[in-house]
Amino acid sequence: MNREFSLGSEWLYYKIYCGVKTADFILHDYLKETIQQLLDDNSISKWFFIRYNDPDAHLRLRFKVDQAEKLGSVISKLYAVFTVLQKENLIWKIQTDTYSREWERYGIHSYELSESLFQADSELIQDYIGLKPYFEKESTSLLFSFLSIDQFLTLFGLDQKEKLKLLDRMQLAFKKEFQADKTLKKELDKHYRELESFIISILTENKKEHFNPIYESVYLKNEKIKNTIVSLKKELEIELFSFLSSHIHMMLNRQFTSRQREYELLVYDHLYRYYKMCCFKKE
Repeated sequence: MNREFSLGSEWLYYKIYCGVKTADFILHDYLKETIQQLLDDNSISKWFFIRYNDPDAHLRLRFKVDQAEKLGSVISKLYAVFTVLQKENLIWKIQTDTYSREWERYGIHSYELSESLFQADSELIQDYIGLKPYFEKESTSLLFSFLSIDQFLTLFGLDQKEKLKLLDRMQLAFKKEFQADKTLKKELDKHYRELESFIISILTENKKEHFNPIYESVYLKNEKIKNTIVSLKKELEIELFSFLSSHIHMMLNRQFTSRQREYELLVYDHLYRYYKMCCFKKE
């Protein structure tokens, strides 16, 4: 299995430099339809994106072109979109680069299956971007995070105790990174208590009708990836919790336009508290 893919190989990799909020606009309003067309006519077999700063904010877009003779057509169709974006001053630089697979994070033999998860999550976030303007509360974005992560862990077969163990590890690591003191811990505690009833509602489906569009998007992703996960569990050669942590990290990277690590701290803390409550009630 190859690790490095430069221009002309089966992976086409673009860096699109733009504003952090503009990135959502580009993903949903400009690229979504074109990418779907490329998938439908088998010009590409996979794609995904991440957000990154180097230090300038940009989108990293990767497209898998299995048939070399279609590479020129794919570049041409994407170029047409990029040209419009440049004319409208929505992006200020485009460049191609070498795609290097992170075997250490996702494993070697399981990497191609991970790329399928990356794609499903990228498409989920495109749907989420379309839903965001209709969210009545800012906290709905966090509820989306809780649901998507919880469902992801459920598909991997984790029970509540295992979810608690994983999220404990993740929240402790982030609290160490942020050097969480009593003040920060009190703020997190207060924020969780304000959201607790909503978290319980969305994760137990007691009030599913209030979150229908979110459920539909997340469950659509579940349908896309459930068979991939069955295969992945057979191929995985790295520790499961480490693997899941890496994927969850990227899920939140895609969802939030900025301050991703702050959101990670909050999401991991709140999910940990929720799972702790669930496990306590069962005992």
